Amino acid sequence: MNTMLRKDNVARENASSCGKPEKDVPPGPHAPVESRPSSDRTLSQKFLMTALDYHRAGRLDQAADLYQRILLAEPDHFLCLHHLGLIAHQKGDLDTAIAWIEKAIRVKPDYAEALANLAALYRAKGLLTQAVETGRTAVLHGQDHVPAHCNLGGALEDQGEWEAALACYRRAVAINPAFIEGAMNAANVLRRLHRHEEALQTCEALIACRPDAAEPHMVLGNILRDLGQFDAALAAYEQALALRPDFAPVYNSLGNLLQRRGQYQEAHDAYATAIQLQPNLAQAHAGLGVTLDSLGHPDQAIEAFRMALVYDPKRIDLRLWLHHRRRAICDWTGIMEEEAELLRLFKTEPHVGAPFPLISMDTSAAEQYRLCRAFGQSYDNKRQAYTHSPRPRGSRKVRIGYLSNDFYRHATALLMVELFERHDRDQFEIIAYSHGPDDSSELALRTREAFDRFVDIRALSDTEAAALIHREEIDILVDLKGYTNDARTAILGLRPAPIQVNFIGFPGTMGVDFIDYIIADAFVLPMDQQPFFSEKIVHMPFSYQPNDTRRMIADLTPTRADCGLPEDGFVFCCFNNSYKLTPVFFDLWMRLLQAVPGSVFWLLESGPLVRENLQHEAEKRGIDPNRLVFAPRIAIPDHLARHRLADLFLDCLPYNAHTTTSDALWAGLPVLTCAGETFAGRVAGSLLQAVGLPELITTSLADYEARALHLARNPEDLRILRQTLLRQRKSAPLFDIALYTRHLESAYRQMWTRFEDGLAPEAFAVAPAAPEKDTASDAYKEAHIAKTATVARITFETCPLCQGSHHEPLLVADVTRDPLYRSILPDKVEWRRCQDCGHVFAEGHFSPIVQSTHFARTLPAEAVGHDMEKRRLQSGAIVERMDHWLPAAKGAWLDVGFGDASLLFAAEEWGFDPVGLEHRKAHADILAGLGYEAHQGEIIDHDWPERFSVISLSRSLERMADPRLGLRTARRFLRRDGALFLSMRNRGTMVWRLLEINQDNPYWGDLRAVHLFDRERISAVLIEENFRPLSFMIDERYPLGMGIIAVRDDFPLHADQTMNTPASRGSAPDFALMDTERDTDERPH
Repeated sequence: MNTMLRKDNVARENASSCGKPEKDVPPGPHAPVESRPSSDRTLSQKFLMTALDYHRAGRLDQAADLYQRILLAEPDHFLCLHHLGLIAHQKGDLDTAIAWIEKAIRVKPDYAEALANLAALYRAKGLLTQAVETGRTAVLHGQDHVPAHCNLGGALEDQGEWEAALACYRRAVAINPAFIEGAMNAANVLRRLHRHEEALQTCEALIACRPDAAEPHMVLGNILRDLGQFDAALAAYEQALALRPDFAPVYNSLGNLLQRRGQYQEAHDAYATAIQLQPNLAQAHAGLGVTLDSLGHPDQAIEAFRMALVYDPKRIDLRLWLHHRRRAICDWTGIMEEEAELLRLFKTEPHVGAPFPLISMDTSAAEQYRLCRAFGQSYDNKRQAYTHSPRPRGSRKVRIGYLSNDFYRHATALLMVELFERHDRDQFEIIAYSHGPDDSSELALRTREAFDRFVDIRALSDTEAAALIHREEIDILVDLKGYTNDARTAILGLRPAPIQVNFIGFPGTMGVDFIDYIIADAFVLPMDQQPFFSEKIVHMPFSYQPNDTRRMIADLTPTRADCGLPEDGFVFCCFNNSYKLTPVFFDLWMRLLQAVPGSVFWLLESGPLVRENLQHEAEKRGIDPNRLVFAPRIAIPDHLARHRLADLFLDCLPYNAHTTTSDALWAGLPVLTCAGETFAGRVAGSLLQAVGLPELITTSLADYEARALHLARNPEDLRILRQTLLRQRKSAPLFDIALYTRHLESAYRQMWTRFEDGLAPEAFAVAPAAPEKDTASDAYKEAHIAKTATVARITFETCPLCQGSHHEPLLVADVTRDPLYRSILPDKVEWRRCQDCGHVFAEGHFSPIVQSTHFARTLPAEAVGHDMEKRRLQSGAIVERMDHWLPAAKGAWLDVGFGDASLLFAAEEWGFDPVGLEHRKAHADILAGLGYEAHQGEIIDHDWPERFSVISLSRSLERMADPRLGLRTARRFLRRDGALFLSMRNRGTMVWRLLEINQDNPYWGDLRAVHLFDRERISAVLIEENFRPLSFMIDERYPLGMGIIAVRDDFPLHADQTMNTPASRGSAPDFALMDTERDTDERPH
């Protein structure tokens, strides 16, 4: 007999919704390994036998004392060394246990029993690599040593190597068919791999060998529960309890069964019994937490999760779920630090449980992909998956199956019901496979009637449901759940349909090979995200989200007083679920309340704890908690109607409002969002584009806050937005469900055609049904907008340079001759002059998202490599001039807005390392494709402190909303001995004045220009921003172009580099190199 220093896998059980098989039940004390000594040393046989007797009796201190006395006489007595390690383990001192057993193995390297136990200790410490290596050595020296195989299997299982672990457990059972632990561990792995038939056979075989054992009956019950055979599972649990009435894990499993059946109070009682019998049973505390949450006691649920972690602190899945539940009640004490710690743990531990909570955390697409892939491994059942071959073309309609448990009063049904109704029955047969409830609502009835057939699969196991779907020859199976509550991903893992699609339910990748496509759009999921999605991306025109245009809005609008709102104050609102709210956005919202007197923030009622916590958070930020108003949950038509009382819906990150955004837009309420980096954080932006309001998409918190404040302070601008929304709502692509359905059917046909042609799935974009334009949004403009501007500039309230409030209109210019002009843009721009500082600026600027959307097209003269030989000479003159001011050692040259990239190519010839930055992503990709370092975005979006020897802003500064911020950022990025080159139009030249006299100045109509400088004004700004202007030149690359070289004010001047510094800050300098009339034929040699 051998002592196993491992946790007992027999009782492992799923912790309800936590998404990962629960950790093992901690073992009690075990008898030591050897029953009699194997050494022939001279020490008294009586001492050793007495020590072993003490050890078996649990008299650990007395046994240890005798082992130590033996070692004094015989220091290499490996049995005593080993057993001292066993005692240290029994006392909970793992480090000391490892030290003793390692000594034993140094004495006897082929000591299989000690090696097996050391592997178990390494595993308990989380040292999985060492555990596996040591386990393999134990198996090598003890090929028939059953516990060695079992311990190695446990370590491999912890590493996610399920098949290798299963092989170890099966080897243990082959050596000893009555070995309970090996058989139960094998059954649990098979269960995790969703190979339920094999798992059942394993349990039944063990029951035949050991009818007296309770464990196999419990695991049998767990498997039957997974298969949906609840009555049979209950009978198995009852049999286990008949054999062992005080077996706590059985009560835990019973609680899981009752919880799944919706019997929450009975589940609560079962978990409580398990905890009473075994207080340290972590999974029972976790199950109790889930049940308490379902019973409406979130505070008690959180305490239960905390207790689970007390007994199993390494359970990252429990920590993640606890974090998510705390987010749900807006308990933000230490929440950001907690999230940071979880994100750190995720880097080394891929198995973190169900992925859904990750979406509302600050995780990247790459992190989500890695963690979802780890979670999805167990569903990939290639062993039992169906295979498929194309049927004869045109033999019947394409058969679409929709798999979900949300065909009732749920957000998914709300969005999709009219899509189901509108499918073309001449080409498609539409079947629902439902594993969810029927709430007898009008929506549930309408959804049922929308399908050609509605199949209830609740009573079927995953294997049976997959067999049914395969038998019914579904061509395309569309999963509407993803990794959300009550998903049945295992059905898809059996590959019952030749094409399988991830759609609408989970805003992220499934990370599995058995899902072929994900339905998205160009905004919500750009194609450059493909490396982080196991599914091939399909771009729908306009937006990925369908919408029901039969959604009713109640005719009767309640009064503001009815809803607890002020009659005259500005009403910000956010009806997002509480787990989407974050301290970062709440900070911002409270600043808005401070800045807008009399305003309130309207939130969705999510229970008393959420209310209390948010009111407390408001008070901490100096806001009267009564300025938070909570909207009770009411019928959908009434909820939509009360949107009319709000002024502006404010979205949040990293998890946008999804259905909630389309609700607000359908009700005519403008939504302001901040676009994030992942699918979940870009949905609202997708919907706003599809409804024709891209100006409500921001890309930074600063822009978001400024835009919200502007709209709150400028009711006329908000009124125009609201009118635009109401005017376009019914004709916009977002709510054109007939058009959407045709597009989705086109996607299905393309998927099916590829399969018929024997081709693997591939990413593609669905061509819009409207006339083709440059982009999907352009198609929308032409098809749905009658030449009316819908994209407004963000207005400057004060001078963008001096913040002066006194500025006067200068002129209004026509911008329609600009080659980038589109009818969706304003056709005129008003230019203004600041009376305080004299700066000339446009009335406002376009948001970054508008620039990236509507100014993304590259003009021929801006194409990378355009007119290369001529531009090489022009740019070479600039680089030569810059080189004069720089040390011999060359560094990196950053060109912001690099255009044709000639300046970078010339800089490379001079020995600089070129780096390009462009707001147009496609443009940056072209440069990167040539092997250069290229980035997308604006200079303020990046963080490169003191990296560059040269920064050039070619026409960039005059297009920035805040030129001072651009200059400050450039100064921070410049090395102390570096130089800045600015290029822009010079409105102080005689040419400009002549054009003005002739009233034929085209440069006022530059669509992208925000500022116009002359030499004096830009020089003053440079000095004010801690630069020293050194040299002025004509930039021949642009009409009326001027170039200015400047350095940091702490630049180390050399003896041959002199400059005349103005007497006072703010006046224009007398440049050391005055060459404005330089011969244009002058060239570097």
